[in-house]
Amino acid sequence: MKRIYSIICFVLMAIAMTAQPGVVKKTSKGVLKVTTFKSDGTLLATGYGAFIDADGIALTAWTPFVGASSAVVIDGQGKKYDVDCIFGASAIYNVARIRVKKEPKSTIQPLQLEQDAMAVGGEAWVVGYEVKSPKFTKMQVHEVETFNTDMPYYIFEQTNGEIKDEHIGMPFVNTQGQLMGLTNTSSTRTDLYVACARYAQSLQPSLWASNDNVLRNTNVRIALPNDYNGALFAMMLASQKNDSINYPATVEDFIALFPDKEDGYEYKANMLTDKQRFEEADAMMQKAIEVSQNKDNAHYTFSKLIYNKELLMSDIAFEPWTLDKAISEIDQAIAINPIPTYSVHKGRVLFSKKQYEDALHIFNEICASTYRDADVYYYAYQCLKSMNKDQDKQVEMLDSSIVIAPRQLTYKAEKALLLMKMNRNADAIEVCKDIVTQNPYYAEAHGLLGLALCRDDKKEVGVAELKRAKQMGYIQAEAFLRKYDKPSSTPAQNE
Repeated sequence: MKRIYSIICFVLMAIAMTAQPGVVKKTSKGVLKVTTFKSDGTLLATGYGAFIDADGIALTAWTPFVGASSAVVIDGQGKKYDVDCIFGASAIYNVARIRVKKEPKSTIQPLQLEQDAMAVGGEAWVVGYEVKSPKFTKMQVHEVETFNTDMPYYIFEQTNGEIKDEHIGMPFVNTQGQLMGLTNTSSTRTDLYVACARYAQSLQPSLWASNDNVLRNTNVRIALPNDYNGALFAMMLASQKNDSINYPATVEDFIALFPDKEDGYEYKANMLTDKQRFEEADAMMQKAIEVSQNKDNAHYTFSKLIYNKELLMSDIAFEPWTLDKAISEIDQAIAINPIPTYSVHKGRVLFSKKQYEDALHIFNEICASTYRDADVYYYAYQCLKSMNKDQDKQVEMLDSSIVIAPRQLTYKAEKALLLMKMNRNADAIEVCKDIVTQNPYYAEAHGLLGLALCRDDKKEVGVAELKRAKQMGYIQAEAFLRKYDKPSSTPAQNE
């Protein structure tokens, strides 16, 4: 009987050590398993975490996201969610704050965060992930350190090493079922480390999030900062990455965050235009104009969108968008705020319509003002060139461009061609030599120098220069060589 009594007492003691309060049991529904994938869709890694609000914000282990392109989570109720974005992450504490794509009808049961630090010896529970029968492991706080000024950093001792690396991110909760933090392991010890969940909750995207040394290790989309200027800058950076998956979602995020700002609608209109969804793009720009506090800029952006479409996709008709419509939009911008930038754009549109006189009139007016822009003089030159008018004036316009932007070699190359057309070959040679001095690897400059030398009866050095240009990849050098690289006995009229 004594033996039976001892066994019963042992069993009762074991049950008492492993039993958990009802509030702790309920937390299992908010625990989640995160699975990440490579860009080719193959499995990368797994980890754990917990939801911290009903809208789909969660804390998870960070390491599974390193090198990942996408991720999904499954909560303790068996519901699956795609990961939408990452707000921030800490490699030191191995924690990330994420958001999932939540359907309106889905119900998430989040964990409440611990507000008061637990003392040494306090009871805590590791909540294992399992949809049907989750496992709860009771442990006592062995040490409490402080980080980030006043936040607790818990250390738990394991005697059996039951919780290993594959359990990374499993939540620790107190006896009230409040989330203390996520499990982190050590490569050298069996101890478990838990950084305060309130710290992880504070992880926010910043202006430079895309260049964050931690976040740059993942290809999962980074959330936008909450402030307008930071979000606008982040959206601009995202637009330059040519990411067909993350970038559209970033634009939608911006519109959701700032529905009264035109920028998101403008970026989306550009995306839709690229996809030839012109009617939707038009609607986006109408919305941008409607909400904009700077309607002149919105009209200007709309005009540019139409103009670029007509230049790059003129073979794809969309009746409402024409160069005349582009002029109408820029005229509305100028009527609100007559700044030179808008006038320059109007001149470019008129040039594309081959209304060279009207375009030249605008460019000349700008040149006569205090506004200094090398491109404006270059546009004026292009107008004169297209009308075959006043080559001396063309040289003057190019010279003005060169003075303002001396390192823009396109202007000098254009001047060299013009000088050769005017039979000022010696002057063209000097211009080409100047270009080659600035950039010895500019193949076109070597080609133009070779052509100018040949035209100035310096064929030997000219042909050598043309051959150099050909080796450097200047395509037109071949045609010039066929003309000038001939035996000296060849009759002059055959040149």
